[in-house]
Amino acid sequence: MRSSVYKAFVFFICLTFFLTPGVLSAATLSVSPASGTFEVGQRITVKVVVSSASPINAISGVVSLPTGLFSVESVSKAGSLLNFWVTEPNFSNGAGTLHFEGVTLGGFSGGTGTVVTVVLRALKPGTGSATFQSGQVLANDGQGTNVTDGTTGATYSVVPASKQVEEPTPVVPVEAPQPKSSLSAPEIVLTEKFGEQAISGISNYPNAQVLLTFTSEGGTKVFITSYTDNQGAFLMLVPKTLKRGDYKVHAVVIRNDLSNSHQSNEITVSIGSIFSDLGWEILIPLLLLILVLIYLIIRSYYYLTRNKDLKSSVRKEAHEANKMLHKSFKIIREDVGSDKQVKKDLDAAEDVISKEIEDIENL
Repeated sequence: MRSSVYKAFVFFICLTFFLTPGVLSAATLSVSPASGTFEVGQRITVKVVVSSASPINAISGVVSLPTGLFSVESVSKAGSLLNFWVTEPNFSNGAGTLHFEGVTLGGFSGGTGTVVTVVLRALKPGTGSATFQSGQVLANDGQGTNVTDGTTGATYSVVPASKQVEEPTPVVPVEAPQPKSSLSAPEIVLTEKFGEQAISGISNYPNAQVLLTFTSEGGTKVFITSYTDNQGAFLMLVPKTLKRGDYKVHAVVIRNDLSNSHQSNEITVSIGSIFSDLGWEILIPLLLLILVLIYLIIRSYYYLTRNKDLKSSVRKEAHEANKMLHKSFKIIREDVGSDKQVKKDLDAAEDVISKEIEDIENL
């Protein structure tokens, strides 16, 4: 009897290993070059680069630059894979931070590409780092799935100039400014499609792209894109990947020439359910664990109804199942990380299942 518990647990672990999705869709943001030594007065071209194994469509981030060692001479979006900027790339001298937030209309198929370029000029000897305060890459999957796997900064050293040589002023490409919002704003409402929450909108612009922005209470943004139909209408499902909470939502319509509308009216969308907070790497093991426990509970009741003498064995098996339950939930909590709300919900789920097993032990 006891061995069946271990067999079920091993079966659960094997299924978890084979069915849990990998990180093939992961994307990273990095600063290039990653290191270097430069002389006082020398200029350095620094790029923020994205590397992704799958299609993406939105990137945002904040990078701290070592302004004690360098001055920022220019910020450029020339050569960027992003072609519509929610926030134009800009540098704050007071905070020493570079901000960028944009979308690649039509999506970026994957690989490595430049996000934004900065020209720095070395001021004085020393060592400093360029680090990401935040960085986010979203998949081009209609869900705005966050596929960010990590960020990598850079470390630069500045040494005294070996000779007085005037650095030539770099040639900064002339960039066409993004057209200002000039088209009439669309109107959006919260509705349903296939029983799911959806955003319905109308505009004056047929066959144009639509950019929906979901902003969480904490300020995190998720972008999804679609198209208007021949009448200028659109209907987009609310992404299932969003974490629980209230989101402010607005829409912008963008035509092929990048002329764009003013922002639509803003609506609020409430997202619930613990499952929206759990990634597949956690959700699949949790569901498999529940299935295994249900099997053990049914099996125990079956034996009890057929042979009362098996009570002792069933109690032992239920006790072993309870131990495995707590071990499994401990592993899942470690995967969750620091999300307190998800951990609270996992605690509640563990208590409910554990109580059912204890009821079998007490039969």
